[in-house]
Amino acid sequence: MSSASTSTSTSTSDLTPIGSAPPPGSSRRPAGRRALDPRWVRAWLLARVVAGPLAAIVVIVMMQSGAIPLYYTFTVALAAVYGILVLSLSLLAHWGGVWSIGHPALLAVGAYSAAWGSGHGWSLEVTALFAMVVCAAFGAFLGFAGSRFSVLYIALLTLAFALVALEVINVWKEVTNGDQGVPIFQFSSTFGEVFAADETALSIVVAVFGVTLAVAELVRRTAVRMRFVASKTHPLAARTVGIAPEMQSALVFAGSAAAAGLGGVMLGLVSGFASPESFSLVLAVNLIAATVLGGTGSLIGAVVGGAFLAWAPSIADGVGVDQPYLVGALLILVLIFLPEGVVPTIASRLDRLTGWTERLRQAALAGQDLSAELVETEVAARDDRVGATEAGERARLLEVRGLGVRYGGLQAVEDVDLELHPGEVLAIIGPNGAGKTTFVNALSGLTGGGKIVGSMTYDGSLELRGRRATRRRRMGLARTFQHAELFDELTVIENVLVVNRRIGRSDRAHAYRLLSSVGLAEVAHRLPSELPFGLQKRVDLARAIAESPRMIVLDEPFGGLDADEREVLAGHIRRLRARGTSVIIIDHVLEDLFAVADRVVAFDFGRLVAEGTPETVLQDPVVRKSYLGEIDGRSTAPAPGSSGELVVRLAGVAHHYGGVRALEGVDVDLHAGAVLGIVGANGAGKSTLGRILHGSLRPSDGTRTEPGKPSISLVPEGRALFKTLSVRENLEVAAYAAGVRGSELRRRLTETTALLPERVRTRMEISAGSLSGGEQQLVAIARALIAEPEVLILDEPALGLSPVMVQEVYGQIEALAARGITTVLLDQSLNRALQSCSEVLVLRQGAVVARGSAAEPGFEARAEEAYFGDETPVETTHEESP
Repeated sequence: MSSASTSTSTSTSDLTPIGSAPPPGSSRRPAGRRALDPRWVRAWLLARVVAGPLAAIVVIVMMQSGAIPLYYTFTVALAAVYGILVLSLSLLAHWGGVWSIGHPALLAVGAYSAAWGSGHGWSLEVTALFAMVVCAAFGAFLGFAGSRFSVLYIALLTLAFALVALEVINVWKEVTNGDQGVPIFQFSSTFGEVFAADETALSIVVAVFGVTLAVAELVRRTAVRMRFVASKTHPLAARTVGIAPEMQSALVFAGSAAAAGLGGVMLGLVSGFASPESFSLVLAVNLIAATVLGGTGSLIGAVVGGAFLAWAPSIADGVGVDQPYLVGALLILVLIFLPEGVVPTIASRLDRLTGWTERLRQAALAGQDLSAELVETEVAARDDRVGATEAGERARLLEVRGLGVRYGGLQAVEDVDLELHPGEVLAIIGPNGAGKTTFVNALSGLTGGGKIVGSMTYDGSLELRGRRATRRRRMGLARTFQHAELFDELTVIENVLVVNRRIGRSDRAHAYRLLSSVGLAEVAHRLPSELPFGLQKRVDLARAIAESPRMIVLDEPFGGLDADEREVLAGHIRRLRARGTSVIIIDHVLEDLFAVADRVVAFDFGRLVAEGTPETVLQDPVVRKSYLGEIDGRSTAPAPGSSGELVVRLAGVAHHYGGVRALEGVDVDLHAGAVLGIVGANGAGKSTLGRILHGSLRPSDGTRTEPGKPSISLVPEGRALFKTLSVRENLEVAAYAAGVRGSELRRRLTETTALLPERVRTRMEISAGSLSGGEQQLVAIARALIAEPEVLILDEPALGLSPVMVQEVYGQIEALAARGITTVLLDQSLNRALQSCSEVLVLRQGAVVARGSAAEPGFEARAEEAYFGDETPVETTHEESP
């Protein structure tokens, strides 16, 4: 292979800061800057590896030649020791997301190991290896035990470890000599006899620091670092690509602890003594400050941090302040003005001037063969290795029988029977809360604390129940997520490469060509946050298919994409089917979903209610009722012409979340006394529109006016009660937020409580979380009413409730409308809205596709067609407001 094609065996993502990159997707190099030859990438990466050892050699020569005065050589060696310690903590925090207060204890283990080895005739190499192994064991325990905790509790765990270690040092006098400390004399070594604190010992310490920097740089560009970072940034998504976060946490802490233990041995070699006061908690604070000062995750930052720790006492004496004041002041200044640290900030600004990172990225791409047509050949070869079979060889790839998933008292999925054949695209539809995501989570092994019954037989004989999500990935099951849950601290190509335990040239070349096949080659070295939502979805898909899975679950892949992006995605799904991959898709964009589906199943209330071809399932009356709701034969909707003065107007409103279009060109006139229904499938934009009507969300485009200046309350989807507070306290919090106090508060509490059913009124002092879902919804409505709003917005008030509770909640809503409260109802049920609302807007993919009322002849049929995607957005005009 030519040098050009081998020059990028490593990602260029971590060469220099990314802040100077041009706009996402741009492949143009900065004007006036000459393009780099692809061989520059290889040269630059090699230079980064050898920079540490070469710098160490230069420093050693200067020490031995007298260029560095003799009285400074000890401080230089001490800076190297602290550099090792800072590096160990810096990479632990950057790669593992853990800030340790226990590293001084690990340093102590290394130093006392040096004392023990020196006194028992061990060689320096054996002593260092022993200290690293012991510290790695401690680190692995701390990392594994702390993996289930938050960052704060992991820090407390390491603090406890440090306190225990210091106590052991004080009482284990046979080894540590207690408060008196223990001397370190000499070691045998491949360098001959080495005496502590002599010239040779100081040179060895500097050399070890240089080698440590080189090892860290080599690890940085491997799958090891990528898997550490993936587990830190998104543990759930990491499991779906075969990464166990607990194991990665243990490994990253073990590596960091081993480096700290090595630093302890070097500290003993420099000082010739091990004493408890050298490992106090003050050192832990100074160590964290030095890490932040240099820049978390920066190798050069570790050099700066180590130098700062070594020279801080001298600097403090020179300026006439105590060292804690100096460290504290510098830490505050850095956090305020240089939050990324000194070295990353300087590097970022230099990169803006030179464009070096972007030029390296373009050189890396120039050295790659991005022929997308080769991907299919590679995929076929990989399919052979994982044992893929032709569709006709097995009747079923997946067989689900009697599957149920329960969370406490909630039966999320119940008695589901389903089959999936090789090379089949199966679509799963159903309203929000129907159990679709819970079902695919059960397939993926991501049900959390849910109790699962039934069987899921894969590949003829393999039972999925009881197998971890990481194991299922290795069995050939992959998935994407509704919101493209990517590893934000890894580049696009690293998000694909992270599925590998080891990365070779062929893996990197395959990843480049895979990205090229989905139109992402030019952004391979960018972070996901730099990309629009549509491209992030493609990255998620590329990561899922990187190992050629036999079955892939796509969770709402069409959501948030424009028409062109949905067409591109549909093409990828068809290619997966042609390859023999089985695909399960959940989505609410039915026209695109049905265009690629071979078979459709519909869920409602956790049960599978219909199955068949796309043409037949949507005509099933049970399916249509699950989407549209059920009418009980009576109408409580106010007359369409009875509304009063205009209170809120939206004109041409659009909203985007990053690159995701939520609303486009929406017009709404809300009149006093009206009951406005806004309906649509999940993801249609209802909640976004409700928040804009409420005023808590500013639209990206268009105008919102309040001619009537009304007071508005919003009951959000999911109720959002403070579940640990009592029912009364939930109401009081809302009253306090509205500025209500004293006798007025007591009056409103009495009146609002009277609206609640007796079974809730008599339990005002119990926690809100102990109520049933319907009772919580009634409390959420009461909490909104305590502010005495003129307009009440309710987002999915019937979500997750039984039919009986739905009737009770809607009865409450009808009573409010009868009192003259202007009401906006956001719901998936078209029929409930037609029955209860004076005007109904149907949203689909962020646009109004139907507008009218049940009193209008033919509107019900037209709204139903629009709901399922058979109409184009309606044109609306505003009448003059009164």
